[in-house]
Amino acid sequence: MTRRVARPTLALLMILTLLAVVAAPAAMAQAPSASPPPAETPPGRQPSVAPPYVLSLQDALTATLENNLDIVVRSYDPLQSESKVIASESFFDPFFAGTATSSLDEQSRLTAFVGRFSSNDKAHLYTLRFEDPLLTGGRYRIDVNANDDSLKRTLFDACDTTAGACVSDPFKLCVTDSDCVSSSQSKGFNAQYALTFIQPLLRNFGKTANKVFIVVAHNSLGIDEARFRQTVLDTLSAAEKAYWDLNFAIMDLKTQQAALKLAQDFLEENRIKVRVGTLAPIEITQAEAGVADREETVITGENLVRTAEDALRRVMNVPKSSPIWDQPIQPSDPPPLVEMAPDMDAAVASAQKHRPDLEQARLDLGSQEANLAFRKNQKRWGLDFTGTYGNLGFASTSYHDSFRDLKDRNQTDWSLLLSMNVPLGNRLADANFAVAEYQVAQSRYRLETLEQAARVEVRNAVRSVETNLKRVKAAQVNSRLQREKLAAEQKKFENGMSTSFQVLSFQTDLRTAESRENAAITDYNKSLVELQRVQGTLLEAKNMRMPDNDSRRTMPYRPKTRLGDVPGVDFRPAGATGAGAPAAISLPRQFTFDRRRLAVTGTPPDGADASAEHAAQGGSGRR
Repeated sequence: MTRRVARPTLALLMILTLLAVVAAPAAMAQAPSASPPPAETPPGRQPSVAPPYVLSLQDALTATLENNLDIVVRSYDPLQSESKVIASESFFDPFFAGTATSSLDEQSRLTAFVGRFSSNDKAHLYTLRFEDPLLTGGRYRIDVNANDDSLKRTLFDACDTTAGACVSDPFKLCVTDSDCVSSSQSKGFNAQYALTFIQPLLRNFGKTANKVFIVVAHNSLGIDEARFRQTVLDTLSAAEKAYWDLNFAIMDLKTQQAALKLAQDFLEENRIKVRVGTLAPIEITQAEAGVADREETVITGENLVRTAEDALRRVMNVPKSSPIWDQPIQPSDPPPLVEMAPDMDAAVASAQKHRPDLEQARLDLGSQEANLAFRKNQKRWGLDFTGTYGNLGFASTSYHDSFRDLKDRNQTDWSLLLSMNVPLGNRLADANFAVAEYQVAQSRYRLETLEQAARVEVRNAVRSVETNLKRVKAAQVNSRLQREKLAAEQKKFENGMSTSFQVLSFQTDLRTAESRENAAITDYNKSLVELQRVQGTLLEAKNMRMPDNDSRRTMPYRPKTRLGDVPGVDFRPAGATGAGAPAAISLPRQFTFDRRRLAVTGTPPDGADASAEHAAQGGSGRR
């Protein structure tokens, strides 16, 4: 009896279940569509009120070169060195010197023999000198002197009226005291010139010993120029790398958002299957966990984008009052994928020729060698030659007559002098020479060390380019296989041959593969930049040049340009309009690499999120 009842009951249950499964879609189709619940705002970047700034790579580099404070600070070093070069050369500048002196000597005294006596002595002295130092260590000098002297003497004597003669001079007849006053006056005008030549014959002789400070100053200028160029190369390299890092952060964020969309769609499919009874409820929990995990990665990716934006703003020295601080930066240039095969030997040779640090080391070695030659010269004895030739003119009437007498060369004066200075022991010169020798040896080893370091650095950069290119190719293959693997696993899940855990794991694998591919492309472009930097050819590769001296000489304390004022750089917000304004640069909807699409940056024209298109393409972020 029990068996008869059980069989109809089991059959009835199976029929009812089948009818429910078949009737459910029809009922859902006939039921009036209810208003969908408000969609939850997905995690990640929230819609910004301010439109994004569209920024190209060349604009970013131009703004960096014009505004970066590290470049501005370093640009003043060559300007200071230029002034020091002028100061060192000024030692050999000729000069004039002159003096004019006027004196008056008045005396009045009473003597026992001649009575009261007074004198008035007026004198004038004029000197003029021209001196010119020579590169040989000597100097010649021309001295022209002129002086005049006017002496007036007066003797006041008393008159002896009884004798009718002066008291001091009995032979001089007088009536009053005024008859005994006597005076005398004399004038003289002198003119003189002298030609003097002084030349060291041992110590301080020759151009090598006397131009050492000029050579060192010129080398210091070259060192500062090279150091300034190194700062420009490093800063531009950092700016381009920051630009590619921002590109990667945005691409990676879009990849995470696309993965989140896949997980959300998968969760919704599982909920429908659980409602109709074809899937266990535990599958919903696993799908929800996958969504939560991807939401966390999207939030992290959003923070990385903002961090990358700030890094780019900093290297461009965006003014704190600029609106770009509150608006997202939208790169308009995708990282190109151009296969390069750098030549190792050519790259090393280029680095040896163009690297600023090697140029600094060579100039420093030149300065040390010049100092060594100078210190060697200072070990010699002091032996100086001095020769003088001159003439003297005199007249009692005027300067004109004295100079005319000077031309007649009636009073010629000449002299020759040799002076010697022999230091006993000469320990100071020997010690300075030993120090100079050590400094030369040290500079040579320093140059060899830098050359070796440059060679290794270039080799590492070349290998990095080759390695990253291989990474890109391998990552492309991995992404394609991960997409195929995920598609196969989804079909298995639809046929009941897989689990939610497996599908979510494969989605994670695809997300990781896409992120690694984006990272490989970014690293490849950054390695190309690094190779150009270590070779010292980054400026030439970017068709840029160093700021000239005139622009640096007029550079004020603050940057002379601001974002928005750089010629050729458009920092207007995307979508900004205005009368006569050029069309704003628009970010491409999708980046294209190696005939494939990356839905990772930009906004579709219809305003839909790129992740929705990602999901519509069969759960693949690339095709």
